[in-house]
Amino acid sequence: MISRLDRVVMRDTAWTALIAVLGTTFLFTALGLYQIVNRFEVTPRFATLLSFAPSLWISLLPFSLPVSVLFAACLVFGRMRAERELLLIAASGVPPWRPFFGLAPIGLLAALACAVVVSEFGPQAYVERHGLQRKALADFIDHPPQGPRELRFPGSGTSMDISYARVDGGAFESLSVMVYTDDGLRASLTADRARITYQRQSGMMLLTACEQPRLIEFDPLQGNPIGTPLAADRINELRVPFDFGSDEEPDAPKAMRTAALLDRVSQEHDQGTERGAASELARRIGLSGASLLLPLLGALLAALVSHPNRLFAVAAGVIPSALLYFPVLIACQNLTEKSNLPWPVAAAAPMVLTAIACAMVLRVHWRASWA
Repeated sequence: MISRLDRVVMRDTAWTALIAVLGTTFLFTALGLYQIVNRFEVTPRFATLLSFAPSLWISLLPFSLPVSVLFAACLVFGRMRAERELLLIAASGVPPWRPFFGLAPIGLLAALACAVVVSEFGPQAYVERHGLQRKALADFIDHPPQGPRELRFPGSGTSMDISYARVDGGAFESLSVMVYTDDGLRASLTADRARITYQRQSGMMLLTACEQPRLIEFDPLQGNPIGTPLAADRINELRVPFDFGSDEEPDAPKAMRTAALLDRVSQEHDQGTERGAASELARRIGLSGASLLLPLLGALLAALVSHPNRLFAVAAGVIPSALLYFPVLIACQNLTEKSNLPWPVAAAAPMVLTAIACAMVLRVHWRASWA
């Protein structure tokens, strides 16, 4: 039965977690947008940059929600410890574990929310972010930044470096295009002047009005030129295949809903191939389970700190809990993908270790007084 104490803990934790999830999600989204700008080396168009925000927000929610509930639990129980509320509760004969019981419904709701997001909405957000990334890259071709630039465009199996001295009337001057595969340099093209457009449907980069072009093909493994370089005074149209603008959806495990991901895991097990799907499944389960035990461990640790400054209690609860859970989850993911660690073990390992830590800290509460 839910007591008045449970209702107070649930109310304070829920409101604090709501405010924290809004703040942390905004912070992580801003950092994600910064990484996008930093990766692309120049700022995409403002509308394209803003269009990243919803998919980033959804993708980050399975991480920001457990962290927010953890922060809220630490703040609430740190305040209760600092204001001697826990001492009064203990003096009234309430068992040491009873004040933390109100965290269970909050953690369960957060875990269910994380499970739905990471299973249903997360894959679609990943697909949308993939498409928006291609759109941002294509923006650089359609609206090139002025001045000398060296830009790198990553692709699936193929990447491209484009450098130029300046842009005059939509044409690139002193243009250099280097095409790389996973094995090395595949081709290089230099031209005094050319225009570049990008055809997203066909995944083709189109160079028109190309003046004084020189095209050289290379053996990626040996690094030696192949055949005779192509040189001309002018080429009206030159097509360079490049896939970052293709409208095909990615086939990565992160883009799959959980039902399809389970089928992929079975296929990987039967074929003995790379275990990326099993690693992704372990990640989803681990993120969903983070909201169940992380707030409890953080609250137990924060309640041990007797200091008027609540930030000490928050730091004592958040930092050890996060450093225990998330690095273990990442390590188990890597072991699942590279060392054939069973995905159920990888998903359960951080939760089991966190439960053991909770039991150890609760034992300290049981043996100690609240003074």
